[in-house]
Amino acid sequence: MSEFSHTPDENQSLFPFMGEVPVARPGYRVGIVGASGAVGGTLLRVLKEREIPIKELRVFASAASRGKWLESPFGPLLLEQLSKRRMPGLDFVFFAAGTDIARNWAWKFVHRGATVIDKSPYFRDKAYAPLIVPEVNGDQIEAHRGIVSNPNCTVVPLMTALNPLHMKYELRHVTAVTFQSVSGAGKKGIRALGREIADNEAEPTGFSHRIAYNVIPWIGSPKEFHSGEEVKLAAESRRILRLPRLSIQATCVRVPTLVGHGLAVHVEFRKRVAVEAAREILANVPGVELIDDSLHSEYPTPLRAAGNDAVYIGRLRRDRGQTGLAMFIVTDNLRKGAATNAVQIAELLISKTTTR
Repeated sequence: MSEFSHTPDENQSLFPFMGEVPVARPGYRVGIVGASGAVGGTLLRVLKEREIPIKELRVFASAASRGKWLESPFGPLLLEQLSKRRMPGLDFVFFAAGTDIARNWAWKFVHRGATVIDKSPYFRDKAYAPLIVPEVNGDQIEAHRGIVSNPNCTVVPLMTALNPLHMKYELRHVTAVTFQSVSGAGKKGIRALGREIADNEAEPTGFSHRIAYNVIPWIGSPKEFHSGEEVKLAAESRRILRLPRLSIQATCVRVPTLVGHGLAVHVEFRKRVAVEAAREILANVPGVELIDDSLHSEYPTPLRAAGNDAVYIGRLRRDRGQTGLAMFIVTDNLRKGAATNAVQIAELLISKTTTR
């Protein structure tokens, strides 16, 4: 994209030739690594929707995609391959690729002056890369040393729901069962579901078992008796809440929906909690939408969340006596679970820079 706008403003000469004088356009130089993936494509849409001022946009993908054009809300963009010899100077670089890419390339962009916002798990346990949900712990962002971590796509909605309740009632224990859509595994997960629905005899390729008309109670690599996804949910929640000893039990399940991660959550607090009081607290949390009228079939679903940025909460009810609550949470995992949260991190960094 050009750094110049050729549209004259009211302060420019009305003479035609003066209208052709290029005028420097304010904004940020932005890069997306993994732009051709599911989260990368969503990042492009969210950047456009939220009107982030961009004067230069660079998109990077694998060697197989180098030289191809990517259709985007900003128009066609040329996909580039990461190269040590041609490292551009950028202000923000969003990483929507895997752990190896983040480990090998993030610091290279930082050394060129960029702030990296990474979606992979690689930096999430690093003290120098704060793990941020802006509505929850945005105050921790100033600890970054050039890299900010974007949490797991189930942790973002879970923390959005639990943090305001923790501030009032003090968390003691969390039990969560997740229902995670195939888009959590990227485009390959979406393709796998489509292929298996079309062919009942198709062998599983995106997951360990067929996902069509099925659920798989295991996501990620083995971590003793827990899956990688379960370990991440517990560790990242503890870090964000600054509760290193918080008791958390999770079972993470892959389900055959396209978009939208759900969580059935049972929480125990140290103080007594009233359902109506908890409902009032959650109703006033930025980014939360309560859908909580089960008698009239009103509760969160993945279809309701798809394409939206809210964290939807419903089925709010008493659990475990006077100190327990149960609830169901859903969010679009590609948006608030990933891309929107990352763009909000950039907005937070921008706001802190402009207010100094």
